[in-house]
Amino acid sequence: MYINKVGEVENKMQEVVTFKEILKMPPMKLASEGEENTGRILYALVQEILKLRKELEEIKRGRAEEIVEKIVVLKDVSYSEAKTMVEDYLKSHENAYMYEVSNDLGLDLKIVHEIVEELMKEGRVE
Repeated sequence: MYINKVGEVENKMQEVVTFKEILKMPPMKLASEGEENTGRILYALVQEILKLRKELEEIKRGRAEEIVEKIVVLKDVSYSEAKTMVEDYLKSHENAYMYEVSNDLGLDLKIVHEIVEELMKEGRVE
């Protein structure tokens, strides 16, 4: 029985070619494998590391493009004027987020929330 189990493990190790398969193997068996299987294991691990590094670099590049510091100077306008500004903005930007409305119009985000809720209750925006 013991020899059979060892033979089964050896056969499984010869088939290991992916990182997912390596993760399924018992750690002690991975550590005690011969040179031939160690090379296959190392190759799969290096390939996984290279893939992850490439993905990380792509994420970093994407984030660098997304992250832009922006200073918004808030305008000092009356509530009714702000309401008109928000309503006009939403007519031409139907799918805008409230923070976009706030940033683009230079209005306080809390006021924008209040105005949008009020416009929704009045049926003037969806």
